[in-house]
Amino acid sequence: MSLIQLQPHPFTSIPTHPSFSTDSSRPDLHQYISTALHEALDLLHSIPSTFTTDPKQHPSPPSQAKVKLLRGWRKPFESRASTKGREKEKDKSEFWVCRQSEHVNESSKGTASWREFEAGLRSEHAEHEMEYTPSVSAVERLLEWAPENIGEIEVDGVRFRGVNMEVNLITHTFHPSALISPRTFISLTISAAYDGLPSTTSQAPTLSQKEHRQGFLTVQLPLHPAISSTPKALHQEITASVPKRTIFANYASIERVELVQAGKATDQPSTEQSQSQSLIEWTMATTSDAGGSIPQWVQRSWALGGVPKAVVADVGLFIGWTMRRRQAT
Repeated sequence: MSLIQLQPHPFTSIPTHPSFSTDSSRPDLHQYISTALHEALDLLHSIPSTFTTDPKQHPSPPSQAKVKLLRGWRKPFESRASTKGREKEKDKSEFWVCRQSEHVNESSKGTASWREFEAGLRSEHAEHEMEYTPSVSAVERLLEWAPENIGEIEVDGVRFRGVNMEVNLITHTFHPSALISPRTFISLTISAAYDGLPSTTSQAPTLSQKEHRQGFLTVQLPLHPAISSTPKALHQEITASVPKRTIFANYASIERVELVQAGKATDQPSTEQSQSQSLIEWTMATTSDAGGSIPQWVQRSWALGGVPKAVVADVGLFIGWTMRRRQAT
């Protein structure tokens, strides 16, 4: 089964954790993370050739960078190989939205430095998202795997370091709250850093691929809290934490942030290279279902404030939050 998909996974499908009872049928921790990172690299590689790009880039103030928006339908990783028949393929397809933006690597108005991107998006990803996203009202850490038990992982020729995995309970509330029920997501998040360009092909590198890059990936997978597949203590914690009338919703996402040193593939550490010669490339792709009575076509609509418009707005929300944090120090 594909890991990066909109259909949520049961808790019985994730690696063992010290709080779980012993179960030999659970997947190996390293293999699970390797599979998720491989699928993320594969998806990122496929987006330019399979998604449709909006004719114009979109502003997202106060960010100086404009945002390229791409949209496309795709099948989960395993379904592409196993599905038979066009009708069945259509049923399994998921609507994905991707945004891409390039930011000058500086601690200045309308942009952010590499260290600020790392601090805001790599560390405490969910907690920081709550600080800059108005609708996120609560984040609770349900599970966390010790980084020393994970170590470095090599996937498709890329060595990932600083690998973390956790499960968070994330609640969004909306106004008027009497009319719109809260949405709660259970997200398994994998974050990993790397040096060098992630590549899923054996083809010769293009000119852009010859640039020196470092970056990090964040992969988020949806889980569901069915009582039959969720450890009892964990199910009780989830039930006690969510607000009344909440609707459990789902999303999957991949996020890649890269520091690109154009033409600077030298032996010098990136910190010794001029910031003016570097850009930060920020890519995020997601598929989601808010559940409840909100039709999918509304969620896919830019004009009605659906996912495409929301992901573009996130760029400005993050840059604005980063600027406020900078001024406060």
